[in-house]
Amino acid sequence: MRACLRCLNNSRRNSNFNTYQQGTVLVLVLLIVALVAALSVKFAAQYQLGLARAETRWHGAQARSFLEGTEEVAKLMFATADIEQGHDYLGEPWGNEVPIDDDGVSGVARLTDATTQLNLNDLATAFTAEKPVGSPERYSEPQRRFIRLLQTFPDIPLGQDQAEYLLEAVVDWMDPDENESGQGGAESNYYQSMPEPYLPANALFKTLDELRLVRGFNENPLLVLRLMSFVTVLPQSGVGMNINTMELRSPVGKGINNLLLTINDPGSLSPAAESDVQQVIKARPETGFATDEDIRNAFPGKSTDQLTRTATFFWLNASVQLVDQRRSMRSLMTRDKSQNRPTLKVIQRDDVFELPTAVRKTEDEDEDGETELVE
Repeated sequence: MRACLRCLNNSRRNSNFNTYQQGTVLVLVLLIVALVAALSVKFAAQYQLGLARAETRWHGAQARSFLEGTEEVAKLMFATADIEQGHDYLGEPWGNEVPIDDDGVSGVARLTDATTQLNLNDLATAFTAEKPVGSPERYSEPQRRFIRLLQTFPDIPLGQDQAEYLLEAVVDWMDPDENESGQGGAESNYYQSMPEPYLPANALFKTLDELRLVRGFNENPLLVLRLMSFVTVLPQSGVGMNINTMELRSPVGKGINNLLLTINDPGSLSPAAESDVQQVIKARPETGFATDEDIRNAFPGKSTDQLTRTATFFWLNASVQLVDQRRSMRSLMTRDKSQNRPTLKVIQRDDVFELPTAVRKTEDEDEDGETELVE
């Protein structure tokens, strides 16, 4: 009897042990399945991410190729343009907008004259030391135009003396010495004393963004924003402005282009009267001024120094859309005189990661007569 009870207890003990083992195995199996599932999800996500990255790189490379291809199109268009007249003007074939539509790629490219704005590097000329502040003879003609331009923004009323101070700071930013050009000038001592110190470039401007660092402009971002539509940076000085391709109307509003107001009597540092500019608008032919004499006749009594009829630099603005990829690029091109036919060569490329936001004036004014600014 006791033997039977002992056997029964052993049997129950073995049964419980087997049940325990089976439960442990089941838990281990579930853990393994969960681990495999988690790894599968992780590897699948990484694989999908890798595919997406590879696809993005591929589409990006394709979009970049199309953008660089627009440079060749621009060269061909420029080569076939009518150059017999010896000057450039608005409406020439090279200035036409070129649509891009090929195998899922869409976009647009356009070549524009880069010399229709005031080149900041044209301001690098040293002042005439024996002439005092306030004297027009102290400045070169591009410098006088810059002083006048600074006085043409109604919402930022600047006097002639303030405009001269700002010019002095710009010149000091470019000149290689440590001598301040005047009361508004600034060299290393000024920039090193700022809360976040830095040094002046002591060289020609490389980009327009540098202007935000110059004394006077670093405290007035709205002024810099206004100037962006009227000044540019080209890789050399003495380029001048092409009066034939300059827009007669302001690019940021309905009024007259502010740059036309900068063309005035060489003995004045004030902007020209709008009535004088209206005469210029009527005098310029559709095909532009053919000779320098025509320009002088259109601006009687005004200084036409460094007003040109031909473009030496061009901006090519191109943008393409490929699937989810949108790429934009701006190329600076110049006339290539080494070829037997008229063509262009690229000297600079800039990736544009977002469309530039220009400050423009709306047609409606508020009750106070102030124009709303939209970025």
